[in-house]
Amino acid sequence: MALSVLSSGMPRPALGLVMALAGALIITPDTLLIRLSGLEGWGLTFWRGVLIGFSLIVFWIMLEGPRRARDQLPALLGGPAIIIIIANFFNAFAFNFATMETSITVVVTALATAPLIAASLGVFILAERLPWRTWAAVFLSMAGVLIVIMNGKGALSAPTGNVWLGGGLGFTAAFGIAVVFVMTRRHPDVPVLPACAIGTLISGMIGLFGAPPGTILTGDPLMIGLMGFIVMPVSWGLLTLAPRHTSPTNVSLFMLLEMVLGPFWVWMGTGERPSAAMIGGAALVLVTLGFHFLSSAREAAEQEPNQPGSN
Repeated sequence: MALSVLSSGMPRPALGLVMALAGALIITPDTLLIRLSGLEGWGLTFWRGVLIGFSLIVFWIMLEGPRRARDQLPALLGGPAIIIIIANFFNAFAFNFATMETSITVVVTALATAPLIAASLGVFILAERLPWRTWAAVFLSMAGVLIVIMNGKGALSAPTGNVWLGGGLGFTAAFGIAVVFVMTRRHPDVPVLPACAIGTLISGMIGLFGAPPGTILTGDPLMIGLMGFIVMPVSWGLLTLAPRHTSPTNVSLFMLLEMVLGPFWVWMGTGERPSAAMIGGAALVLVTLGFHFLSSAREAAEQEPNQPGSN
């Protein structure tokens, strides 16, 4: 029953902050585990899809309980849930192949723009009006990502694939995450964890059919197990549920830790190192997002006392 507190509808701000911080820290070694797993793109997609998808379903049942989980199943046939399933499929599939194509720094920098992409989508899907600083943050972040991609070939010990393809796949993954964010906000009653799990499982099945014969079982089982059973499902579950207890701005700020620590762990573990220009572009994105999230939090705090029913 203790796990039900995490998914409770009653906000607990301190718990939300702990969940967001824990989820953001747990996810940071994910890219290092990808490198150490020894898997190619299709095999990586299969193992991550099957293990993460299965673990998310188990996590969902543990949080909600078998009876509540069963009651939520019909909602997975609705339009919003199907959109989340498709979006998370593209997120999982694109991210896996992006890490095989180019430097981790390129991928996580593109991925970090997901909150801003979500804000931009909110203009069209939620009819929201964005302040000028959000649009400025969008353009500055995109400029930073372009700097990273344009200098991506300067990374040491990184994959020698097409850096533009890798960056494009990183943006595709970010777009998928943004769609999940927006649909969850517009339809808060949709069971997001099982929907994301289904999308991830579908990517795993496609990875199985696409993998060349004999490549599925060539990876390091310890790295694959850590990645699929612990790091990704636990972190994703915590980060998905944290906004129920604390501001999404706080969650987004903590998620920036992956942009800093992810490439650092890969550097320490494999020697893959970004060039100075790539670090500069990533820093532009990091600082832009940090200022944007902090200013948004400040504005929200100023507006809160003026909300109806507030004390």
